[in-house]
Amino acid sequence: MGVVSASLLPHPPILIEDIGGPELEKAKKTVQGFKKTSNQLANLKQEIDLVVFITPHGPLFKSAASIIIQEELKGDFREFGFPQLEFREKSDINFSEKLIQNAKEKSLKLQALRKKDLKNYDIKQELDHGIMVPLHYLKKAGLNKEIIPISIGFISYQNLYKIGQEIAQTAQELNYNIAVIASGDLSHRLEKGAPAGYNSDAHIFDEKLLKYFKEKDFESILNFDSDLVEKAGECGLRPIITMLGALSETNIKLKLNSYQAPFGVGYGTIFIRTE
Repeated sequence: MGVVSASLLPHPPILIEDIGGPELEKAKKTVQGFKKTSNQLANLKQEIDLVVFITPHGPLFKSAASIIIQEELKGDFREFGFPQLEFREKSDINFSEKLIQNAKEKSLKLQALRKKDLKNYDIKQELDHGIMVPLHYLKKAGLNKEIIPISIGFISYQNLYKIGQEIAQTAQELNYNIAVIASGDLSHRLEKGAPAGYNSDAHIFDEKLLKYFKEKDFESILNFDSDLVEKAGECGLRPIITMLGALSETNIKLKLNSYQAPFGVGYGTIFIRTE
């Protein structure tokens, strides 16, 4: 028992058919990669008990990563003009509470967000687009499992990596087979007019990251050039590092299914199978 699969998936809402409309054609390669990765995960649905999402767009804290602990998780795309696109997903409180306990015993910075905390922090949706976009494709592929929503924090990469290790450890202790999804876009500064502006070196971040993945050189990902990370203006590295922590005790097979940057933002889809 433990981590049976992991994936890197992007999360631009424009990839949702109703939202993207004709613009979706520009991201055709990414859509194909998304569908391929989702189908690969769905092919393992008999093995997977639970899907753990690592998102950069949930509740963000400077001092801790966080996990929302609710039996039902709700979210919609009203922020993008489509409130009718809704999700209501079941979560596994037992797993979440055990993960919090394990993290606490290791003095790791993982904050539980229960109902009263959501109210105190004025968090109106448990699911953000970093989870809902990948979830849309996973459900279409036929993977319908309970989920765990973990949000990165602005804490050290080492701490995030160790939280990833505790995700795997928790799965082993509870005899769960899990899939871990790192939700993240790559550089946001690949062309003039891109959402975060343009940097002529930003493409190097994407090229190096994909090269490290292909070579399974995870040590280089963990020690990525901080100056290059800053130039890229990315949102995927912290979820990726957390995912790599969850994979740290496994042997893997890895497939890069797609890479594209149709709107000045890099989108990569990667499927990982543990052995």
